[in-house]
Amino acid sequence: MTQRLDAVTARDHALIYLEQFCTRIMPGMVYRILTWKGLPKAYYQELRAELRQELAVDCLENAPQVIVQPRTVRHSRWMRIAERYVYQHLIKFPRRHRQLAEWSDRGALCIVQEPSTLPPVQAMRNGRMNLMGTAAQRGVNLRGMRRQVDFWAHRLGRGDEHHAFWRMRLAEALTGLGADLLRDRNQVLLLPRPRTMPDPKRRLQRLRRLVGRFSVCPATRLERSVLRHWLRQRGLDWHAPRRLLQSAVALAPFQHAPWLWLFEACLVEGDAAGAAQALRECRRRAAPTLTASTLARARLLEARGRMGRARALLRRAAARWPRDRTLARVSHQLDQSQSAQPGW
Repeated sequence: MTQRLDAVTARDHALIYLEQFCTRIMPGMVYRILTWKGLPKAYYQELRAELRQELAVDCLENAPQVIVQPRTVRHSRWMRIAERYVYQHLIKFPRRHRQLAEWSDRGALCIVQEPSTLPPVQAMRNGRMNLMGTAAQRGVNLRGMRRQVDFWAHRLGRGDEHHAFWRMRLAEALTGLGADLLRDRNQVLLLPRPRTMPDPKRRLQRLRRLVGRFSVCPATRLERSVLRHWLRQRGLDWHAPRRLLQSAVALAPFQHAPWLWLFEACLVEGDAAGAAQALRECRRRAAPTLTASTLARARLLEARGRMGRARALLRRAAARWPRDRTLARVSHQLDQSQSAQPGW
């Protein structure tokens, strides 16, 4: 049991390092790769998403090795993986890249059928497995048939790790959609840095593509319920960002990004108590960065009408960590301005 917990902890830490790499290093790296290889710039967003998934697989498979490496060695390792992926899928076999993009949009069956290993099953017209018909054909009850399905799913690589990987991708898609809605409606004011423009439609397309990644079985009930709820919505109302982010934190409670965006969504709705609860859970379960945690605490003080205490908090933090340029810049701006705007 202890070894399993250690493995899970190592994977969580590796994914945290990957999140920092994807935020700070990957955008420029992908742009340089496309430029050097003479590839169309239209591949930029798609390639970033695919490389993120490829590196996440490396984190899940080699987490103990990833977390003990120095940062420069770890980043070099991921850059080599990215270059190898680009060579294999975009340069050496360009048709394979297009086929993979097409196949990812078609969805997947409940079980990947391999005639040499998987016993024959009955399928319905929509391509899904007919569980009751297959159970009757083999002379077993429904519960026994589900146990056999779970066994073959693990044998074919669709076990817990596969489920955890795509569950994390779903949480990221929900977080991105909620954040894009807040940004598109100009409901938050963010720190100035290069960002892509909000695109909720593209986020919804990503959710639709994820439907085929969750086969119909009890283990994926939560993910399928979340996807079904949001894809049946005809419109996203004013409260949609908060509900999207609540779904994201339910799927990925150990990631800090969904909690911090949920914090912002609560402040947009004027719910300071909900924002405080989101920040508390984020600090307890997801280990946010020092900068994000300090700015969120100051934002909460501002929302409660304690602007003086917010300035004092930022001033102390900037003095304690002088190398953090973000804290120093925000603290200086607030000291220069008598009335701070809602949000940073």
